[in-house]
Amino acid sequence: MNVYTTDKIRNIALLGHGGAGKTSLVEAMAYLSGITSRLGKVDDGTSLSDFGKEEQKRKISISTSVIPLEWEGYKINILDTPGFFDFVGEVEEALSAADGAVIVINGKAGVEAGAKRAWDLCEKY
Repeated sequence: MNVYTTDKIRNIALLGHGGAGKTSLVEAMAYLSGITSRLGKVDDGTSLSDFGKEEQKRKISISTSVIPLEWEGYKINILDTPGFFDFVGEVEEALSAADGAVIVINGKAGVEAGAKRAWDLCEKY
């Protein structure tokens, strides 16, 4: 990875309800940016950001993971946050370090409680 000055680094938090697709979105971004040659899957335990044994066993994110990408001259640190309320402290910590946030919404389920909570946290930070 190249060396970047602070004006070329962005920290972006992915937020949303558990199971909305945040980790799958990170996989697609990592694949398209070229840092991996395959798309990992949460259900298979092969995703980049859910690397812990407990995360793989439960098939959910427990802690925030940082996935660094390079895109068009910028280093983008994707902060993949947990979606379940039990781990909301991880989300708050990620938002305190983030330049921006993306709230991921499940297209089938619509706006769920975790997405509403994510919106409230964005307003707070």
